[in-house]
Amino acid sequence: MLFPLSASAAVYTVSSEAQLRDAITTINSTSDANAVIKLAASFTVSGTVSFSAATQPITLDTQGFVLSKATTSTIGRFTTNTNGVWTFNGNYTGLAGTTPAMGLSLAAVGFQGVNITNGTIRGGDQSGATGAGGVGVTLVSGAPLTNNGSIKGGTSVNFDTTSSTLGAGVSMVTATSLVNSSTGVILGGDGSGGGVAGAGVSVFSGATVRIVNNGMIRGGTALDANTIGGNAIRIGGGTVTLTNTGTLEGGRGAAAFSALSSSTINMVNSGTVIAGAGYANAIEFGATATSVATLELQAGSNIIGNVIASQSGTNDTFKLGGSTNSVFDASTLGDTAQYRYFDTFIKTGTSTWVLIGTDALTLPWTVDQGTLQIGNGGTDGSMASDVTVNSGASLAFNRADTYTYGGTISGAGGVSQVGMGTTVLTAANTYTGTTNINAGTLQVDGSITSPVSVNAGGTLSGSGVVTGTVTNSGIVMPGSNGAGVLTLANYIGNSGTVRIATRLGGDSATTGLLDITGDTAGSSFVKVVNVGGTGVQTVDGIKIIEVAGVSNGSFTLVGDYLYKGTPAVVAGAYAYRLYKGGVSTPADGDWYLRSTLDESDLTSTPSTSTPAATQPLYAPTVPLYEAYSRLLQTLNELGTLQERVGNRSWSVDATHEGGISRGAWAQIDGQHAHDDPHSSTAAMSQNIRTWKFQAGIDAPVYESNAGSLVAGATFQYGTANSDVRSDFGTGTVDAKGYGFGGTLTWYGNNGFYLDSQATITWFDTDLNSTALARRVADGNGGRGYAASLEAGQRLPLENGWSLTPQVQLAWSQAGFDSFTDPYDAQVSADNGSSLVNRVGLSLDHEQKWIAANGKASRSHLYGVANVYYDYLNGTSAHVSDVTVENKLQAWWAGVGMGASLNWDDDRYTAYGEVLARMSLQDVGDSNALGARVGIKMKW
Repeated sequence: MLFPLSASAAVYTVSSEAQLRDAITTINSTSDANAVIKLAASFTVSGTVSFSAATQPITLDTQGFVLSKATTSTIGRFTTNTNGVWTFNGNYTGLAGTTPAMGLSLAAVGFQGVNITNGTIRGGDQSGATGAGGVGVTLVSGAPLTNNGSIKGGTSVNFDTTSSTLGAGVSMVTATSLVNSSTGVILGGDGSGGGVAGAGVSVFSGATVRIVNNGMIRGGTALDANTIGGNAIRIGGGTVTLTNTGTLEGGRGAAAFSALSSSTINMVNSGTVIAGAGYANAIEFGATATSVATLELQAGSNIIGNVIASQSGTNDTFKLGGSTNSVFDASTLGDTAQYRYFDTFIKTGTSTWVLIGTDALTLPWTVDQGTLQIGNGGTDGSMASDVTVNSGASLAFNRADTYTYGGTISGAGGVSQVGMGTTVLTAANTYTGTTNINAGTLQVDGSITSPVSVNAGGTLSGSGVVTGTVTNSGIVMPGSNGAGVLTLANYIGNSGTVRIATRLGGDSATTGLLDITGDTAGSSFVKVVNVGGTGVQTVDGIKIIEVAGVSNGSFTLVGDYLYKGTPAVVAGAYAYRLYKGGVSTPADGDWYLRSTLDESDLTSTPSTSTPAATQPLYAPTVPLYEAYSRLLQTLNELGTLQERVGNRSWSVDATHEGGISRGAWAQIDGQHAHDDPHSSTAAMSQNIRTWKFQAGIDAPVYESNAGSLVAGATFQYGTANSDVRSDFGTGTVDAKGYGFGGTLTWYGNNGFYLDSQATITWFDTDLNSTALARRVADGNGGRGYAASLEAGQRLPLENGWSLTPQVQLAWSQAGFDSFTDPYDAQVSADNGSSLVNRVGLSLDHEQKWIAANGKASRSHLYGVANVYYDYLNGTSAHVSDVTVENKLQAWWAGVGMGASLNWDDDRYTAYGEVLARMSLQDVGDSNALGARVGIKMKW
């Protein structure tokens, strides 16, 4: 042996056991912390005593040689003391035999020192017909081992004592520890000839050990079909703390981890645990009633095979922990599932563990740290257990559908709703931490004692009780899909919304109610969702928020439109606004929806002598529906004979010269009317612009010396557009119509005429509300009928002048198809008829001349004055249960003037007229101005 001159980083070369012992003794006498012993030859340790305990770091390097151990006893054991650290590099093996030797035996006096291996260590193989293989490394007396290399037990033959530590890669006899690094491999010895192969790591009964595996620990291989493989870790009893980030794998027919008797196991797994081929169980904890097992899964855990806790005991705990988020399939928990017979379930660590699948167990969970989340944003993930949430921890719900949780939540921790779906809590929950609703809906149909923070994007709903203060930055909605009462202790609005489902009607309407037993503060919006209500005039109103304490919170209605600057919602024929205090109890602090006017509205609304609270607030659509039939009447009404064909009669001269011939005519007329009715439900007025195109053909069907009877067919197409104005709302009604008609006219040679006409017209109408900024009816159909009978007598005067007194009775019926508008108003026509009697007198002047071509031409100028009276006096419509009426003034007067020009022996005629009318009652409030031009040809 060579002794170096330097006392630092000395290298000792040895070729025998004696030299090895001397080198250890020498190194212990120095202060060299980097001493290395190198083998110069292979040799066997067979001495009768252990090596001297290392008192400082020593590295033993076999230099490619092999250091062998001759026996299974403690002879040749390497020990450490205080500052001693053994580092083993190279190859170490136990000799084969009928009592094969272990590869290394390690011990630490007073639990000091660390033993590290960076080589290959192997127990001796069994050479007999029956027996165990040697242990790779034996740890006793607190010896810690960190393995960066390879350790393997010796091969056993027909050896089936599963409680033995023989044949193991590492045998942990007393209070010791093992760290298998990411490069470390520990293998149980192989088995053959029947029996059981060796375990990767075997813990002696009664030992207290700590195992950390970052590499591979595998049970021994069964070399034939009659042999069972070894466990990766086999516990004979005692107390074991195991942390696995690497891989544990059982041999064929064996569990990866097996505790054979009463033991206390604390296992943390973030690695892979694999049952041996052909075996169902990956982990088998102690089966006795006194066994205690704790399994904690952390992110990355992958267990292939069942995990069996004690079926007869009550001491086994299942944990989800760590600091990295992960997902766990809760359906793998249960007595027939993958994780069996656990008694206690705990979420620990700062991570979030997501439960997917269905946890059918009813055993309680405790969320001690971090977050336990049910669901991962889909439609699965559930549990049937009660949950205790400790301070600082949280139970979260994250599903996309509706999930009902019937368990009880208790503890000082909180609850979070983070999924886009709806979570329904039905139990009486007693937890006191904060409830955070970040997304989706938390529906409380039971009760909670927690303060609640409803964040933007979240909704609190239900018909239960919240005894904590609710701070609303999202949505609070009593009930679920319909009406319900949600009771809160206190309410603070933070620009959130209270959504109320209400069947908008009278005071007793079915409605959701936010019942606040304490105080309100802050500001909120109120969104009313009408559930089939068609509107009724209220008295006190519909109570939607009840406040028992101090009512300092402000609530602003989210309206369909603004009525005089105040938001209002529409239902049927009515609009509702939000008021604090009832009409009869103005200081009660509650909030009501009312469909009546208040005193500030009466400046320009009808019937101002009536108290405001008894007058309805009509929807902004009502003026449009009131105007509808009246607008159609303007397209449906019939004109006079002279307006239709230019002259009321052929002149006597024309009759004598050419007689009545077949003819065709066409005309365009336009009118602008302003209606300011004498009586209007909605106090509305409208401006109507009408354009019509009319055409027809005439032919005599009878002629005599007394006169001619002319029949005709007509076609008409027109549009009418109305701008409707009312305090209740403005908008437009746009109609178009087309139709056909017939005429029958007697032209007497004595100047008398009798004209009859009838038409049918089809309508298509759009109604648009300016206040609501939307179309409330699109292409609604309708139909109109009209008939007229007119008579007159031409009275000749001198010099081409004449007077024609005339009388006309015109009937018109215009209606529209019933429809339901977007606000559930059922709209139908009621009265769309008019019966107008016109009495008129025209003054005419006609002049004839012969043109240069020798054919007669003539001009006809006239002025006319008319008085009108409508016997039926108005139109009406039904808007749900309300009848709205529009009554124009019955008496009207009108004046007009026109002209026609005939040429080519009256073959062609061009004619035109302008006509002005106005009401005689409420003089001029309603008026109309129109003009028409036409052309006629006969043959």
